[in-house]
Amino acid sequence: MQILSDILYRAGLLEVIGSTSVSISSIQFNSEKVEPGCLFVAVKGIRVNGHDFIDQSVEKGAIAVLCETLPKTRKEGVTFIRVIDSMKALGQAASNFYDNPSEKLKLVGITGTNGKTTTVTLLYEVFRKLGYAAGLLSTVE
Repeated sequence: MQILSDILYRAGLLEVIGSTSVSISSIQFNSEKVEPGCLFVAVKGIRVNGHDFIDQSVEKGAIAVLCETLPKTRKEGVTFIRVIDSMKALGQAASNFYDNPSEKLKLVGITGTNGKTTTVTLLYEVFRKLGYAAGLLSTVE
């Protein structure tokens, strides 16, 4: 559980209607996965516009809604947050919700014409043998 005001840090807020002191149990952008106590993020997609599912999400128990366009009717007790870009705000909110995990990562990138896969594989094995948790992204593995 996180407090909504902490989740919204650096999310590009334009307007807030309601309290940001509520506890959020999860973040959802798929209305079918909304559960009581969650923050629903209405994202405009290619085929579906999440704004069309705000009312449904609130009925399912969302206690906060992050969107680009505020709905005309708003349920009492639900916090509505308007942003310029809900997809960007979703990324920032999710990062905040999970305590900014990317800030704790050490990242090594290998570029060039030849030897990238070999170099990455060798570094991966060295880091693992030294006791570090390591991940490998490569065209081979």
